[in-house]
Amino acid sequence: MRLIILLILLCSTVLKGFGQLEITSGYAVNKNLADGLPIQIAYEIKTKGRLYTKPQIGYKHLHHFNDFVGVTLRVNIIEFHQTISYEVIKKEKYILKPNIGLNYRYYIWKGKMTPPYNALPQRVYKIEFRDDWLRLNNFDPVVMTDGNTTDQYSVSNIGFTIQLQNRFRINKSIWLHITPFFEPDYDGTQNTGGCYIGVILKHF
Repeated sequence: MRLIILLILLCSTVLKGFGQLEITSGYAVNKNLADGLPIQIAYEIKTKGRLYTKPQIGYKHLHHFNDFVGVTLRVNIIEFHQTISYEVIKKEKYILKPNIGLNYRYYIWKGKMTPPYNALPQRVYKIEFRDDWLRLNNFDPVVMTDGNTTDQYSVSNIGFTIQLQNRFRINKSIWLHITPFFEPDYDGTQNTGGCYIGVILKHF
């Protein structure tokens, strides 16, 4: 969070007058049903005509409670995107601008089995990640050698960024954007989608 604020301040001072700053939140959901709020900033640079390039840095904090097994999942995602975009539709008060590109994301998954522990029937929950997994059961490791009521796993992945950005003019300098997105990983283990909603400061 501090890194995001620092980058916003950097862009607003050093890069002022040279591009468009995007400040974004919205809604995101992961393939493993964890959902929550993303935070993202981006700096868009015009390259030629209607063609643009945009580096983005973001953070997602997602969570999920499986009430059937009794498991709480949380995931923190730190991500970097680099996209190119083209203004397909450009009107005075509306712009349709699809963005495509690559991303690098780092995930920290944490899981916890809810009580009661050491009781039948046994409850087990598992998420696979390539050659490893997050595995939980309702047996306390202090009591049972194979017990595992909490677990954590970290993984990084390269993926793709697909964003369908819709821009709506608020005034001369501020635009609202509503951007459905899909961010698949190259191996499909951490696919994430949702909708970004934020503001664009033109020539801030």
